[in-house]
Amino acid sequence: MDKHSTSMVNGTDTMNKAPKLQTNEAIQERIINKLLDRSQIYMDSAIRYIHQPTAHICIVLGDRALESMLMALYIKENNLTSIPHSLSLDDVARLTAEESGFDLDIVMFIQSIHFLASFKDTALLQQIQITHLKRLLSRVDDVLTHLSRRISTHSSEEDRSIFSK
Repeated sequence: MDKHSTSMVNGTDTMNKAPKLQTNEAIQERIINKLLDRSQIYMDSAIRYIHQPTAHICIVLGDRALESMLMALYIKENNLTSIPHSLSLDDVARLTAEESGFDLDIVMFIQSIHFLASFKDTALLQQIQITHLKRLLSRVDDVLTHLSRRISTHSSEEDRSIFSK
């Protein structure tokens, strides 16, 4: 009798775990989609601020777009159902790594954008030439597109380039 009740408990546990697993997957997918949408909104907004007086705002929005995309990738790769507070340099290196190893070019670019976004002296950033700012934003866009391919299983879900409009 004892064995029978134990197997019954195990059977119930297994049946209860299946709906919870489906719920976690749905929650994870919803969070990832919101982060991807947020990343796109930040980039759409950044392109509107691509002028010298608002260069810092443009860089901050690009940084936030990268952060949202990295968070989405982190959630997917770690199978989480909540957003982490922040990502370490190790996390960024691991998330941007390719099969051939770390992509230090992307890691350094992301960290440089983050540094510029947190820069206190915005007067210095207002001296950036528009062509350089456009090039910087284009590179952010390229990195976002590259990272979105690792998240999305469908090409329609990939981050759409702001420069293809």
